[in-house]
Amino acid sequence: MNDSLRALRFIYGYPLRYRREMTIATVVMFLGLLSNIAVPLLTRYAIDVGVLGGATETLLYTSFGVLLAGAVTTALLHLGKRIRFSVASRAVNDLREDLFRKLIHLGPADIAEASGGRALTRLVSDAVSVRGLTNGGLLELLNQILVTLAMLITAIIIDARTTLLAVIPMVFVIIGNFTVQLRLQKAFAELKGQFTKLLSGVGESLANISVVKSYGRESDASSRLDKVNQAHARRDGQMKRTYSRWEATLNVIGGLPTPIALWAGGQGVLNGTSTVGDLVAVVALVMMFQMSIHMLAMHTNGAFRSVVTAQRLLRIMDAPSVLTAHDGRTGIPSIGTVEARGVTVDLAGRRVLDGVDLHIEPGAVVALTGPTGSGKSTFLHVLARLRDPDGGSVTYDGVDAREYAPESLRQHIVCLPQRQWVFEGTLAENVRFARPEATDEQVAQAATAAGLSHIPLDRRFGASTLDLSAGERQRIGLARALLVNPDILLLDNPTANLDAETEAALLETVLRVRNGRTLIIASQQPAVARYADRTIGLALPETPAKALAPLAGAAAPEGGKAS
Repeated sequence: MNDSLRALRFIYGYPLRYRREMTIATVVMFLGLLSNIAVPLLTRYAIDVGVLGGATETLLYTSFGVLLAGAVTTALLHLGKRIRFSVASRAVNDLREDLFRKLIHLGPADIAEASGGRALTRLVSDAVSVRGLTNGGLLELLNQILVTLAMLITAIIIDARTTLLAVIPMVFVIIGNFTVQLRLQKAFAELKGQFTKLLSGVGESLANISVVKSYGRESDASSRLDKVNQAHARRDGQMKRTYSRWEATLNVIGGLPTPIALWAGGQGVLNGTSTVGDLVAVVALVMMFQMSIHMLAMHTNGAFRSVVTAQRLLRIMDAPSVLTAHDGRTGIPSIGTVEARGVTVDLAGRRVLDGVDLHIEPGAVVALTGPTGSGKSTFLHVLARLRDPDGGSVTYDGVDAREYAPESLRQHIVCLPQRQWVFEGTLAENVRFARPEATDEQVAQAATAAGLSHIPLDRRFGASTLDLSAGERQRIGLARALLVNPDILLLDNPTANLDAETEAALLETVLRVRNGRTLIIASQQPAVARYADRTIGLALPETPAKALAPLAGAAAPEGGKAS
């Protein structure tokens, strides 16, 4: 229960950021719904006084009153919805911004929901659910409850016996609806999970379509997605069939109040205890009461579903950041010596780095080697403070890296990933991404130094960038780094998927333009060691540290689990 309440507080916190607008919208919608009650009351007066009393003028005035009440209701509901729609758009944007800000501080190894299609589902499907909560949900549920009570009290004042008899079946409808929502909440959570899995599968298949096609596995990929889709469809069908059976039963019971009100109220007219106007008004109010109960069921359903959605979103928002702090010292003149002491990192319950020690002097060129899974990429991320270690420390010139603001460090230490991101835009725009304030001349110099002089700066790339070679993509990443001009440059497997000639050309370019900066290259390629002053090997954490065979041109390795 506490988790559900916390989830509701979280999800409703976004529309309630605009408390003033939401209060106005709620009050306006309440008045609009409440003005509906005026119609049966005016009709009652028109019948008893205007029709049966022969007061033509009264009949005319009450007819205009009914028309005015309808116009007021329509205008108020329209105004309230417009305000809510505006708030809903802003609330969705706020949630997406918070989610994206959180996601970029997480990685797929840190939380499953942060990966691929799952992250997309959170940003699109789950975030959009806030729109529905703003336009309905608990706030509208509160409005409907108040209006329903007002209808009930009004009807009781007119004819208590008839009203109480008519609403008896609705008690069972309310209990039944609440029971159904409790039963379907778990099914809805499973359904959302299957939808996330489906979207994730589609995203991964499309992102890696070249691999799928290379092995002729299009039908296999399609079959896997079909199975997920069919499981989703089956669960969806089961939930809807269950709901439709209950709904049909409850609709039958919910249809009883009107005939009961007509029969009991008619008896009162025949007995002389009530008027024809009373009968018409009570029957109208009972019908409105039935509709209001139906709306209550819908908003209760929305509230239950919002709990499921909020709990999914909270799994991301509650995930710890890979950085222990995002503030710190900003004045960093330069970075020279880098030292790691007892660095330990756990990812997804697995020890990736275990007590790694490392000391690198300024201007050194170091090759970081080791088998797949030895934590080379993770170690680079720790050195660049893209993540903080779970144990141990990294220092720059003797100062703990955690004392510096991450944004300030990005100007002095840059880590290039194995796969470079090239977005839709010109070459100049892609290079300038690393330093938006750079001049055209500085961008051109960086691109030329990185070996991209054969590509015009105004050449525009598409979203897929299929016309770029792997080497060209790496050089775009290098150009970005050169534009920043950091003290330390970390390269994560830069020669992966490159032929020997392209590999040599890229490494020679890197060494030519490093200008005395410290260079650390993580790679499994033996050729990389020939360009390094030292070679440091990382062993798998679960295996004992042991000396690896020294590579050509490499200095003796050092460190804890570094070997």
